[in-house]
Amino acid sequence: MTSFSEPVPSEKPVHTLEIRDLFFAAINGLFIGIFSPFIFRNIGKTLPVSIPVFSLALIVICIVGIAVGFFLSKLSPKLRFFFQLAKFGIIGATNFIVDLGIFSLLIWITNISEGASILLFKAASVSVAIVNSYIWNKFWSFEEKHVDESTVQKQFFQFIAVSVIGLILNAGITYSLITFFGGFAGIAPATWATISSAIASVAVLSWNFIGYKFFVFKK
Repeated sequence: MTSFSEPVPSEKPVHTLEIRDLFFAAINGLFIGIFSPFIFRNIGKTLPVSIPVFSLALIVICIVGIAVGFFLSKLSPKLRFFFQLAKFGIIGATNFIVDLGIFSLLIWITNISEGASILLFKAASVSVAIVNSYIWNKFWSFEEKHVDESTVQKQFFQFIAVSVIGLILNAGITYSLITFFGGFAGIAPATWATISSAIASVAVLSWNFIGYKFFVFKK
């Protein structure tokens, strides 16, 4: 497989920027481009450009982002984590948009933006994001390629445990913001629901990273 790397005399594995990294970054950019329009629609805004152009721009941004993360990681051993951080950041952005996009789509389809149904919508959107997160983090961000079956099973249940806690926090924060702060500053219910979901997802991001890195995909 074609890769770009600088020879570094070290016993530690040398991180390389492979074609698949650029390809995976592009796929994540495409996912963001696909789900973003639902979010804009739900908050009453329109994309500044056409969907194809918007998606292409995001693909380019993600490719550049992963390349920058790699080259920063080569500047010093202390900055080696930047490559993994770039991967996790792109995946995190994708999960955020997938979560928020599906949540917004469900609100738009049902015309329901408050009440107990919000918990179901959030649970559904976060569940899809969890599956997406597991696949990308396992095989790309944290590069768990060769593990035995027992380790995979243990790791999967650990991932589910971390993710379920994150889901509960996410849904709880979203529901609380909508229920207790609904109508804030005259914002439309559907728009406030989307904003609340976004706030909750950002709030839970740190928990997910810490849990995945130090509990699930620890080496």
